[in-house]
Amino acid sequence: MRIRKRKRGLRSQVPGPTSGIVLFLFAAGAVAQTPTPAALPPVLAEIDRQIREGFFDPKFNGADWPGAVAKAAAELSRSPAPSAEEQSTIYDNLLAVLKDSHTFRLPAGRLPERDWGTAGVRIGRDGDGYAVKGVIPGSSADKEGLRMGDRVLAVNGRPYGKARVNFRDLFFAFEGTPKSTIDVTWQRPGEPARTSKLLLEYEEPGDRLVWDSARVIRRDGKTYGYAHVWGMSAETALAVVDMLLDREEVARARPNLAGWGQLDGFVLDVRGNSGGYDPNILPTFLRGQWSSGDYYLVSRDGKRVSPPAYKPLPVALLVNSGTASAGEALALKFRAHKIGPIVGEETAGMASGGAGAHLLPDGSLLWFTARTVEGLDGRRYEGQGVVPDVPAAGVEDAILDRAIRSLSR
Repeated sequence: MRIRKRKRGLRSQVPGPTSGIVLFLFAAGAVAQTPTPAALPPVLAEIDRQIREGFFDPKFNGADWPGAVAKAAAELSRSPAPSAEEQSTIYDNLLAVLKDSHTFRLPAGRLPERDWGTAGVRIGRDGDGYAVKGVIPGSSADKEGLRMGDRVLAVNGRPYGKARVNFRDLFFAFEGTPKSTIDVTWQRPGEPARTSKLLLEYEEPGDRLVWDSARVIRRDGKTYGYAHVWGMSAETALAVVDMLLDREEVARARPNLAGWGQLDGFVLDVRGNSGGYDPNILPTFLRGQWSSGDYYLVSRDGKRVSPPAYKPLPVALLVNSGTASAGEALALKFRAHKIGPIVGEETAGMASGGAGAHLLPDGSLLWFTARTVEGLDGRRYEGQGVVPDVPAAGVEDAILDRAIRSLSR
């Protein structure tokens, strides 16, 4: 899913040809023709049009979409008129029949058009509920003390339990208008549950987060690099390229990365990565398919070719159940091109090849999947994620050790 949330507006998908299908309602053993899309309430009519023209599957993922629209129309027209909250429930139930994690509605005012704020917490499935799968350093969630593995019990009073949530409730529940707040009820194992009011703040640029996360790990006489990627923006991907392309220069320029010029392997961490951009640049670069030797750089230290010839490294990819959408697509690329082992937990099962927002007449936003992701084996990753090559869970050091051991082999 391409999100592009910093200094960029929300994008609508380009609609396809009009279907012109007439809706029918089956009730009380009789078949009755329902209003055509033009006669539906404006918001419902626009949802129906967008899904008919733009949803990736013209067969609606096997759902009876005309029947579901007719049911929604009947519920919206009842007397007394449903409240705004009841209308949201009707729309949620309608879109849920498509069984697609990236197809949902956001009520008006729920998300700014640009410059979102974030609580800085990423969650994912964990046993029979949900748990923290990533905390952005310096965020309000980090300051409040949330850590990997803490159970998330409710967000703004909505329980998070056995029922599977869609991408809106996995990711957007923790995004919104800057300076607003959300209440998160969470529990650390062995401790009582608590509720924290998290402030939504502007997220640090993705490239800065990559550089801030970078560190050198030494194990058994070998040196490994590590970096955490929180988003998939072009700037974020290029930060990884920059730190690996000329590793000796990085070691000279950054004292905290001493030894970076002699790396024996690299751990790329996309745990809690919700995607947001086409991840093609990273696998292309990590496979060594990159331009080099365009010109010379001359200094007192001598003359050297720039960009330098990239020396591919053994790379392991860390994933967990908070790795979603384009983060999962990156994992699929690792597997397809045999870049390196995928280590960690099964991913979220919300891979999308293209989802975006469309403004509805009431100011709310309709998100839907225009292109889905299908692996080279013909499998889709909706509801069941990418299974790692090397399962790893538990404490942080143990997970990193599994990744490094997989590189050493």
